[in-house]
Amino acid sequence: MLNQGGGASFSAERLKALLLIAAPLLLPLWGSGLSWLHALVPLTVAYHLVTLGGRQGNGAVLKALLLAGLVALFSRELLLYFFGLTMVPLGYILAHAIQRRDSATWTGLKGLAYLVALWLLLGAYAGISGAPSPLQMVHESIDHALTAGGLGEQELAAALEGLRDFVNRAWPALFAISLIGLIWLNLLTSHWLLRRKGLSPWPDLRLWRMPDHFVAVAALALLLLLLQIEPLATIGLNGVLIMGILYFMQGLGVMSHLMAYWNLPPLLRGVCYALVLLQGYGMLLLAMLGMAEVRLNLRRRLQLKYPSA
Repeated sequence: MLNQGGGASFSAERLKALLLIAAPLLLPLWGSGLSWLHALVPLTVAYHLVTLGGRQGNGAVLKALLLAGLVALFSRELLLYFFGLTMVPLGYILAHAIQRRDSATWTGLKGLAYLVALWLLLGAYAGISGAPSPLQMVHESIDHALTAGGLGEQELAAALEGLRDFVNRAWPALFAISLIGLIWLNLLTSHWLLRRKGLSPWPDLRLWRMPDHFVAVAALALLLLLLQIEPLATIGLNGVLIMGILYFMQGLGVMSHLMAYWNLPPLLRGVCYALVLLQGYGMLLLAMLGMAEVRLNLRRRLQLKYPSA
């Protein structure tokens, strides 16, 4: 009886892992509006590779991919399935780095290198096959969004021209920010889940800190932007945006430290995060806090005692 119960429990765990891995691949097949779930594919793959171990984890991933592939084949959504499939290697990169106990920064850089290589290959394929480039797709999305917004003809033309000019100048930074955000999301969430099982190799990611000399890079980018001399101003704009998101991440860590230091209840912490993240100036303030941390070193001064949870 014990063996049968244990076997049933084990099978239930395997089935749960199969469904969780397949979910971010299957749900977007119901509609392109759910394609953002592909960003969670690396998380589910990495988590189960680490928790189940190499052999069982690989088996669960393979079965989930086959299940999602069959559904995509019958629903004729192979293109969406292929896009989700490109996120699977990133999950293996994260899992391998976690098992090797690489630092969070080095893990993120390896994942970023894969994503950059992937998008370069996709861009080259689009250029050869004549498919729309990502930049063209962004322009079409802007046109559609503003046209649906009910603006007047003159207002619409001005808004379109301004946004297109910004995208044409800042697309390298916007591309980099989207990749950094994807990596950051998967690192944070996988660390949070694996820490509960004692499997995360990283200390609390609220301690993450950029090298201090990166402040000089941010200052140089801002100077180039303020000079208003092309193409230096465009280089500066992209530099400011990229450094801004990195210091925003550092500032978010400082904010998390402060809330834990003041022992704020979880509900109030959630409200604070929402207020900051849902408003543009809140993100700007966090980026400024991240830069100030280089000089103030608030986290070390407070000597924060982390909660056991």
